[in-house]
Amino acid sequence: MGFKDFRDYLDNLERQGMLLRVTKEVSPRFEMAAGVYKTGQTDGPALLFENVKGYPGWKVAGGLFVTQRLLALALQTDENKLLERYLEFGRQRIEPVLVSSGPVKEVIIKGADIDLAKLPFLTYCEEDELPYHHAGVQIARHPATGIQNASVHRMSILSKDKMGLYLVREGHLGLRILAAEEQGQGLEVATVVAPHPALIIASAVRAPMRMDEMEIAGGLRGKPFELVKCETIDVHVPADAEIVIEGVTVPGDRVIEGPWGGARGNYICFESQYTKTSEGKLVLEGFVVKVTAITMRQNPIYLAMTTGFGYGEDKGLVSGNLAAGIYRLVSRLVLFREDVRGINVSGQVTGHVVVSIHKRNEATPKNIIYAVLATLGQKRIVVVDEDVNIYDPVEVEWAIATRVEPEKDVIIIPPANGLPTLGQWGIDATAPLTGEPFGERWLYKKALPPGVSDVDYV
Repeated sequence: MGFKDFRDYLDNLERQGMLLRVTKEVSPRFEMAAGVYKTGQTDGPALLFENVKGYPGWKVAGGLFVTQRLLALALQTDENKLLERYLEFGRQRIEPVLVSSGPVKEVIIKGADIDLAKLPFLTYCEEDELPYHHAGVQIARHPATGIQNASVHRMSILSKDKMGLYLVREGHLGLRILAAEEQGQGLEVATVVAPHPALIIASAVRAPMRMDEMEIAGGLRGKPFELVKCETIDVHVPADAEIVIEGVTVPGDRVIEGPWGGARGNYICFESQYTKTSEGKLVLEGFVVKVTAITMRQNPIYLAMTTGFGYGEDKGLVSGNLAAGIYRLVSRLVLFREDVRGINVSGQVTGHVVVSIHKRNEATPKNIIYAVLATLGQKRIVVVDEDVNIYDPVEVEWAIATRVEPEKDVIIIPPANGLPTLGQWGIDATAPLTGEPFGERWLYKKALPPGVSDVDYV
């Protein structure tokens, strides 16, 4: 990834016609999210808002990863080779280096001068109660091992110097916070806004607990990240980031989060993330972070990341890593790895997966369904033959309509634990090898006139 930093990446997008500078006044309350959502429907470009209502001097970038095309540009690869690129993640890791200072230290705000209201945090969906920060990379050390972790989580703005941090407690950052609380301490957390895109992408990788994602990001970038020590906490952050928000979690302090539009496209979050109160009510509970400093560049660029129905960047960033994980699992269930012809983790509907295979026996599709649902927790998986374009919902729907016998080809796993989930299900939409129930297998082929690709007059 031959970009110097975040700003150089924006310049690269502009040179390729994939960055639109928005000069009209646009509000961070709903209007920017609406713009990014719309550009996602048209395959880009990314947006740079240069006239932010209520925040003179600020710029806000959004939609940098809202389509597969933009994600491929960030990774400097072709769209049809994204899976191959993700499968390479972690093979080459480059350790970061510590430097004395960097552009992110051009402005330093501490103590009574801290006021989060001066940053252009977005409000995304119409039922959101508070502005949220959704594109920051949280970096924190494990209190026992000292190994840093990088991950992206949503943060609500509670007051001038407090933020809610919402995450899965079983994740790497959640376990670090709980480990610190067991010692009666808060966890020092730095939220990095608009670093080099390699770190944003690497932070979505499901790396082992003892691996620093900064090394993966260095491998993607092709050179080590230069890090600087934070002003008030013992965390090292990219020296060329636009903004860093330093803070410490408050031990035992919790805040009720939401409702807000989530990755599923509605206002119901993932069921595993709900907490049941003593009164039996299901709520989304977040940690509280006390902000201790804010450092930034002169004339900083804030980075927004959309979520919600349809075109959400959070889904797009995660989908490539999920596809790689599913490929590694599924390739062990087929006779030859080449029998896995494609995997599409939908960027439009979280938890929906389509896998195409070269089918050699009747059991393989259902083995894939059970393995993916049980191991990777997806919502729905459809297995199709290799003649189906997994990126075309019309073709997938056609396979379901013509190749599925519901009583034997639909697998439903009911919800558990009384949590607000709709369960899981899988669909074997492959044609039977035996030709049953309609005779020969060729009867399941697409009915098309030959030579369509050769027509040159329309």
